[in-house]
Amino acid sequence: GNTNPYDKILGGFMNAIFKRFGHVSVLSALLFALSSWATPAAIQSEHYIDLRDHAGQSFLQTMIDQDDGIVVNFDEDYKSEYEFPTWDEVDYAVSNFDDKNGKRVLRSFGYDKKLMKKFTEALLDELGTYTPENVSDQVGKMLSKMKIRGDKYALGQFYGIAGGAGTLIRIDEDNYYYNIGYFAPEVRSGRSYGATPHHNANDASHLMYLGELEKFLKYRNDYRQFYTAILEFLTDTDVSVYQNPTFNEYGEALLTDYITVYTAELRRHLMRKLSPYSAPWGNDMTEATFLSLFNVKSGLMMLEGELTKASIKNHWALSPTGSGRSGFGINRKDRRRLQAMISNYFRYHDDASKREIVKKIDKLVGKRRDGDCYRALMQYFNNEINLLNPFRVESIENEIVTAFADFLMAVYDETDEIVESLSEAH
Repeated sequence: GNTNPYDKILGGFMNAIFKRFGHVSVLSALLFALSSWATPAAIQSEHYIDLRDHAGQSFLQTMIDQDDGIVVNFDEDYKSEYEFPTWDEVDYAVSNFDDKNGKRVLRSFGYDKKLMKKFTEALLDELGTYTPENVSDQVGKMLSKMKIRGDKYALGQFYGIAGGAGTLIRIDEDNYYYNIGYFAPEVRSGRSYGATPHHNANDASHLMYLGELEKFLKYRNDYRQFYTAILEFLTDTDVSVYQNPTFNEYGEALLTDYITVYTAELRRHLMRKLSPYSAPWGNDMTEATFLSLFNVKSGLMMLEGELTKASIKNHWALSPTGSGRSGFGINRKDRRRLQAMISNYFRYHDDASKREIVKKIDKLVGKRRDGDCYRALMQYFNNEINLLNPFRVESIENEIVTAFADFLMAVYDETDEIVESLSEAH
């Protein structure tokens, strides 16, 4: 529905405290959490979705649901008319976003809040309304009139969300994300901002996400739980892991940022009718996330055709052609070459039990000619056949989750042997 429930409930809050602090003084935990850790209440949005209401269908189906899906809400919001926010709403919105985005907004006013207040009041008094489609132009008009050299695009999205535009997507009581400005067929359009107990609303860049992922994988965490959570989200829009007291704050923040960015990239991929060769950035991101378990443990990546010691931040790269393009897709060829080599290490292993690990995946999602089961999985999740039959993934969801999680853990356990095998092959 389009009504926004209370952002906090006591049960969720207490669960979050115990997830972070364990069995320490409840009073100490409460004082610490209240002072430095609670996620700010989300800004009210007229377009609102709770992922928990969509549990039981694949995330692709949640995206394309014609009644209350994500794409429908994005599209309706883009043309909807809203009233510019009051100063109190704007002032709250500044604090609702993280420091980077807050500074991005305040910079246009020379960090002068009095000037920003005057500008905000002028928008409401003189222009009155906006749509996400025209908000940047509306803001630009007022910037010109008041002779302020500000960024109309950054301010446009900010004022849009502050005024209730965009689509708010709730994951649980402490995790949500705003989405605004997506319009087909412009795959570079739109922006999404995720909020977690670990950081305020933030348009996580690919590099920021990879940095978070690398830290998570370098320390002792429950990797199977995290990757199973991604798979359950993809197959079943299942976010119940957030209610698990063993799911720590770092995994929670990382999964929220993954969901936020993946939603944006899947929206863009849908603009290209899920062509595997046009804007498949959500697939790239997810394949890189799966492969990073091997990359971080081994310290190795495939770069320019060679296994090289490198950080997983190299999954993101600038185009070598000087086109100015960047992202997960630049090193796609090298990454998928390594994915195929790891997949085939198991597929053709002397040990029949190890061969079976990959053969289970082949039976569920199909075998690619190059053997890359990472890519096969994501192309199974996101293809035009599933637009015609979105229940196709759901029919084998439990088997997919178990089989691929087993595969990822086998890769992790055998990293040293895989590296030795690949080195001999080279």
